[in-house]
Amino acid sequence: MKCQYCGKNVDLPFRCSFCGMYHCEEHRLPENHNCPELWKATLLKPSEKEKISRPLHEERPSESVRQPAVQYPFRIKKEGWISSAELAHLTIGALIVMAVGLAWNSVGLEWIFKIFSDPIGTLVSAAIFTFIFLSHELAHKAVAKRYGLWAEFRINPLGAAFTIMTIAVPLIKIISPGAVIIAGAADRKIIGLSALAGPLTSIGLTVVFLFFAFLFPGGSNALLLNSAALAIWIAVLNLVPFGLFDGAKVFWWNKTAWATSFAVAVALMLFTMLIQT
Repeated sequence: MKCQYCGKNVDLPFRCSFCGMYHCEEHRLPENHNCPELWKATLLKPSEKEKISRPLHEERPSESVRQPAVQYPFRIKKEGWISSAELAHLTIGALIVMAVGLAWNSVGLEWIFKIFSDPIGTLVSAAIFTFIFLSHELAHKAVAKRYGLWAEFRINPLGAAFTIMTIAVPLIKIISPGAVIIAGAADRKIIGLSALAGPLTSIGLTVVFLFFAFLFPGGSNALLLNSAALAIWIAVLNLVPFGLFDGAKVFWWNKTAWATSFAVAVALMLFTMLIQT
């Protein structure tokens, strides 16, 4: 049988108890094959921990693991609050989101010419857009670490590719270059709160930008409104209750919390669009 991550032929493959796929010894641990089910964390019974990544020849058809069941059996290397690897991923993600923000109201590559025509304005805009992105992602991380979990931002190649592709598209912007990956024993509430922290931060930033836009009408008004539009769009997009978006985890934890936050985000987005027209 071939490892479903690297394609290596193995006689005794290991089955991941989280995603159900088979891997070689090198990629048997969830973090080594980018297991998509790591976020569904819950406590396992001691007897169930032994079933994680068990070789295929040791499995018994009658055995089953309680679902959802995610216990992270690997040891995390302890570093500072932000590791060098995470810093590199955050830098790449910030650059991508920065480009999306600068191209917010532009058509095609028009935003590139704005960089040369107004370098100071571009620098200020880039700083604000980077702040919006970092605030959202680091809010996830802060809450997860508050509950004793390991949490770091990682670029998602597919999400980053879609985000880059929509830079030149004037109407639809996909802003999802990556996500904060967490590891550790957690229940639904911890997973839900960690996921909700990012969108709530973006909603809060939107309110702040709108407040200052009304307080200081004039030259900075357009920048503040664009910043509000970017922040609230990130909140709405991430609260979609499907796939790997934050909304799926919040919905899984507490449907009322998801519905309330999503309704507030959509209302703020419509309000921002209204005052921009």
